Amino acid sequence: MLLTINGKELSFEENPLSISSLLKKLNIEEQVVAISLNTDIVKKDKWSITTLKEKDNLELLHFMGGGLSL
Repeated sequence: MLLTINGKELSFEENPLSISSLLKKLNIEEQVVAISLNTDIVKKDKWSITTLKEKDNLELLHFMGGGLSL
């Protein structure tokens, strides 16, 4: 299955593949990311039941700590 993730095309053998399974494959912790699937935000409680399809477009937004130091 071909997916576009943050503008980069990646291929996965699994089909179907859930968002939760994808994050595990990419070694991304669920606590530090937000997901947009085909321009729609997917709530975290739906990740395990949201099945990805061929040519889906995902944006993974990572949260980082830090801030401005004065």
